[in-house]
Amino acid sequence: MSKLLSVASGAISPKTPKISPALGSAATSLEVLLAEMNGFYAFESALHVFPSGEPGLPGRSLEEWNSKSLWRESYGRLIPEMIFFAEDVFGGQFAMAGDGAVYSFNPETAALSKFSEDVTSWQDGVVADWNYVTGYSVGHEWQMRNGPLPAGHRLVPKVPFSVGGEFSFGNMIPVEAAAALKYWGGFALAISGARDGGQFRFNPEVIERLRCGIWSSGEESICRCFA
Repeated sequence: MSKLLSVASGAISPKTPKISPALGSAATSLEVLLAEMNGFYAFESALHVFPSGEPGLPGRSLEEWNSKSLWRESYGRLIPEMIFFAEDVFGGQFAMAGDGAVYSFNPETAALSKFSEDVTSWQDGVVADWNYVTGYSVGHEWQMRNGPLPAGHRLVPKVPFSVGGEFSFGNMIPVEAAAALKYWGGFALAISGARDGGQFRFNPEVIERLRCGIWSSGEESICRCFA
């Protein structure tokens, strides 16, 4: 934990976390994690751990992020009953199951992959392979060219990774995280019924319209930066 926190930005919330039991039995494990630092960014914002607290915290609170009405309902039957507590630079989620195991959640396909047996092992896994796990190198290059991502925003591929999009800064658009997940929820539902080897149509202009207004050259954007 000390290794991960040594590269963190500092606590997003200064208050002691008190996670609602409504989030499930894994809440206790997360409370131990957040007691050390109640939400943080690390690896130049490539990793985002949500803080526990009231709505209105920068980048949203853990409780707000896990509300069904924010983005989860956009996945319909594909969303697992887990606590989503962290994300990589592309908006890939880390979620904790009821037994404490941590899974990675692919926002484009809703596919789950077991990452670790518990949150302590998750921290070890992040530190051991931080560039791959967080998407740091792409995020670093994009931010060197465009400036830092504001709180609560992720880099979203114009051409999805799941259909051959490149893991490169040129394929990235800055989008508020909840707007991105709503977009991916519809995308995941659409491709869930596709046959292996089948064709799938999508319009990359849709994700362009989600681009954060800071980088949208004065054009209208769905992003209001939490206003």
